[in-house]
Amino acid sequence: MRAMREEREGCDVPSGIRLMNLLRARLAEIMDRERANRNAIHLYCTGSYWVAFERSAYQLRRAFPDSETMPMRLFGYPFPVVMVSVTDRSLRAYARAHILKKDEKDYKLLTVPGLPIAAYREWHAGEVEGLPASRLEWSDQAK
Repeated sequence: MRAMREEREGCDVPSGIRLMNLLRARLAEIMDRERANRNAIHLYCTGSYWVAFERSAYQLRRAFPDSETMPMRLFGYPFPVVMVSVTDRSLRAYARAHILKKDEKDYKLLTVPGLPIAAYREWHAGEVEGLPASRLEWSDQAK
């Protein structure tokens, strides 16, 4: 009964709030995981959307061309980050035809072919182009 209540309460929290909570609690872990990522898509639940970051985001975008891409700068993280999101419905449809290596309530892991690192770097650079400088970079330029 308690698990059902917790799941229901989690659904009542808007996706944006869940995303901010995820980033606040797990940003360092997520970015460490992505630095070593070569052949996986790590997905995190934010309610009705599943999100992936950096290398996982690139692979998710390749698997779901209609996904949403969001480049961003995060307070306390020195580099621009790219996030890609897909709807829960899209991911569930995909999972019917593919095996998920991990299938947890708030985390899913998909195995994909190796990461073409040069293509990833080009994609990432294009996505973050035009982002405003971080607060630190801006203040350094003002000096």
